[in-house]
Amino acid sequence: MNIVLETILKDGIYTYKHKHSKANLPLKVEAFKVEGKTKKGAIPVVRSKEDLLTPSGVKGYVLTSLESLTEDVNVLSHWSPNVFNYLTYTDDQRRYIKGHEEKNLQQINTFVVDIDSKRQSYTDILSAAVEHSVGAPTIVLETPKGFQVYFVLETPFFISNKNDFRGLKVAKRISENIKLSLAKVLHGVDVSCNDFGFFRIPKKENVRWFSKECVFDFGNLISWSRRQDDDRGRGLFVVSQERRENDVTETAWFRELLRTQDVKGTSGQLGRDNLMFTLALACYSAGKGSDEALDLLDEYNSRLKSPVRHTEVEKIVRSAYKGRFKGASKTYIKELLGAWSIKKDVKIETSRSGWYKFKKEREERVRSHYEEWEEDLLSYIDEMTKLDRPVHWTTQSEICEEIGIPRSTLNEVIRQSTKIMVKRIGKGRAAKTGLTSVAVLLQCALSYQKTHRLQYIVNLELFLTEKENETAVGELQNQLDIYKRLQDARGGPMDRANSS
Repeated sequence: MNIVLETILKDGIYTYKHKHSKANLPLKVEAFKVEGKTKKGAIPVVRSKEDLLTPSGVKGYVLTSLESLTEDVNVLSHWSPNVFNYLTYTDDQRRYIKGHEEKNLQQINTFVVDIDSKRQSYTDILSAAVEHSVGAPTIVLETPKGFQVYFVLETPFFISNKNDFRGLKVAKRISENIKLSLAKVLHGVDVSCNDFGFFRIPKKENVRWFSKECVFDFGNLISWSRRQDDDRGRGLFVVSQERRENDVTETAWFRELLRTQDVKGTSGQLGRDNLMFTLALACYSAGKGSDEALDLLDEYNSRLKSPVRHTEVEKIVRSAYKGRFKGASKTYIKELLGAWSIKKDVKIETSRSGWYKFKKEREERVRSHYEEWEEDLLSYIDEMTKLDRPVHWTTQSEICEEIGIPRSTLNEVIRQSTKIMVKRIGKGRAAKTGLTSVAVLLQCALSYQKTHRLQYIVNLELFLTEKENETAVGELQNQLDIYKRLQDARGGPMDRANSS
């Protein structure tokens, strides 16, 4: 479990104990030499839940090294995954801890959501986080009454007392919005739980999900949280000047696309839906709320010579605000301006990379192009599939028309992808193309429902018959191997999937 603990703690405490360390001396000396350059803190731990609620306060002890934590982890029940500047004791016997207050936090490593219900499985929690919150969590722990969900930061957020702890207030608002977003779709989410208090400590027997890659950029979380606040009509404690400077909805290309009226689109050409999706993504990346984006697109749609139904506009906005894309595609912007704008020489500016230069090295240009198409295709697969229907059967022509991708590019993206699987049946007009992804089949394999696991087995056999799926199938197996090792002795859905 060392990798799990290290992923959470982010070098916030020392690697080795100062005294009685089992590490060899040269290794310990080198570690202290490196770690001495940065401030280290402390974390509180307890042996049982009852120790959190004694009349004398929290009964536990203080740890300042990962070595001590890994030695004791099996006898501990709760901890603070977020690091404090210092911690002391209230009594001479050093049994009761003090100092675990929010304003004494050194760094925030993770946001944790407490769910006091088992009416949903951990795979349902994963799906809810992806579809309705900030994305797939880093860790899901099972507790006696439910689950605890860890959203670990890519780099720690350090707390300062500047501006009356403004950074802490921002972090608390993010924590609240994550809990509220999950509470809309899951049972038992404790929205009043202490944001940075004690939580269950990860152990081999309680970890149901862990992905080291599923970590979160704090700046992106601020933008996401701001959008949640906008939809609720409340403000976040951030500097508005930065928001104005990064607002791509104030750029020339955005205004030019808003002026278009005679937009339709034919096979192989980016059209009306793609244009509105691009506008919605621009609103998303600018930190605007989904309601504001919907109002803007409704107004734009009303000016079109061939408008779409309001439900289609709503669907476009929902898709853009799922967070799969960070912002509007520069490739799409260029093609849309070329196809529908009167002014063809509009510069393309984004909040992330400033003025966009079309001239790139050919290799970089081609790679970027295929990565964007792959993202679009994965998003399309996710929209068209479900756990009880993990394969979307259609035709290549329909795929190309729906996404706006040339047929040759579609085939090349599928060939290069390690995430997409394809099955082709029949020839000519009777030909059908089946699409799925590693992520979709993985959810089937991890599902508690036997019918979903059977879908995984049947469809995996089907896609194994296509040689071009070998790399993606290999990636799927790697993912399954990782999760299998995390199953507890009681046997989780992975064991049942492999034995079905």
